[in-house]
Amino acid sequence: MKMKYPWIKGIIVSVVLVLGLGLFPVQLPFLHMTHATPVAKAAAPKYVTTANVHLRKGPGTKYSVILTIPKGKRIPYLKKNGSWIQTKYKGKTGYVSSQYIKKAGKSSPASYAAPSTKTPGTYVKGILVVNKKHRLPSSYNPGENKQARKAVNAMIAKAKKANIRLTAFSTFRSYDRQRVLYNNYVASHGKKQADRFSARPGYSEHQTGLAFDIGGANSKHWAEDSFANTKEAKWLTKHAHEFGFIIRYPKGKEKVTGYQYEPWHLRYLGSTNAKKVKKSGKTLEEYLNIKG
Repeated sequence: MKMKYPWIKGIIVSVVLVLGLGLFPVQLPFLHMTHATPVAKAAAPKYVTTANVHLRKGPGTKYSVILTIPKGKRIPYLKKNGSWIQTKYKGKTGYVSSQYIKKAGKSSPASYAAPSTKTPGTYVKGILVVNKKHRLPSSYNPGENKQARKAVNAMIAKAKKANIRLTAFSTFRSYDRQRVLYNNYVASHGKKQADRFSARPGYSEHQTGLAFDIGGANSKHWAEDSFANTKEAKWLTKHAHEFGFIIRYPKGKEKVTGYQYEPWHLRYLGSTNAKKVKKSGKTLEEYLNIKG
C-alpha cells in the first residue's frame, strides 16, 4: 500500500534516525510506556484457636490431618471454603473448622505481678521501702526474687530484638556481703563519699532480691557514670517500666533518694506500680511521700 502523503514518511525516518543516534533525549508521548505501581499485599487477619484443632489437607473431615494446633494459638485467616478456613501453622498450610476459631483481639502487653508483701520491712501503699531511713533485718536472706528474675529475663529478650544487649551484673546481696562491700568503700573513699553510692548493711535494696544492676554490651560502663550515655541506658529509661521496673535513683534527685544518679540500678515493683511511678515523673520517695 502506497503512503498517501510521501512527505510524512520522510519525517518519520528523520525522527527515527535522530532518536537512534541519540542526538536528542526526546520522549514521544506515543512511545512512552507506563509501569503499574505494585500494591502492597494486605496482611491476613489473625484468628485464635478456641480448642485443640486439627489442621487438615482439605476443607472437610474426610481429609487427612497434617497436625494439631493447640488451643490459644494465633493463626492467619487466608480464605474460606464453606465452614472451613484455610490457614497456616508452623510452615504447613491446610484447613481448620471455623467453629474452633475466633477473631483475635489486640495482644495485651504482658503484666508482671507486684512482689509479695508477706516479707519483713516497711511497706507503704503495698510497696516495700528500703532506703537510708528504712532497713531490713540482718537475718532476712530471701535470695533473688523469682518474679523479678522472670521480668528481667523478658526485658533482656525484648531488648535483644531491638539490637540492645543487656546484662544483669549484680542482683541479690546478703546482709553480710553488703557489709563487706560498704566497709571496703569507706576504707577507699571515706564514709561521706561512700554513703553517696553504697548502702550500709541492712539498708540496701539488693538485700530484698528485687534490685538489679543492669549493664550493656561494654562492661567498662557497668556501674559507671558513662553508662548514662549508652544506648542501653536510654532503652532502659524508655522501657523498664513495661516490665515492672523503675530507675530507682534518677538524675538530680540525690537530695531526695540519698544516692547519686544510678541509671543502671533498677527496682522491681510490678507492672501496675512501675507504670504509675513512671507516669508521675517522681522518685519512689516522692511518689510514696516518704523521706529518703
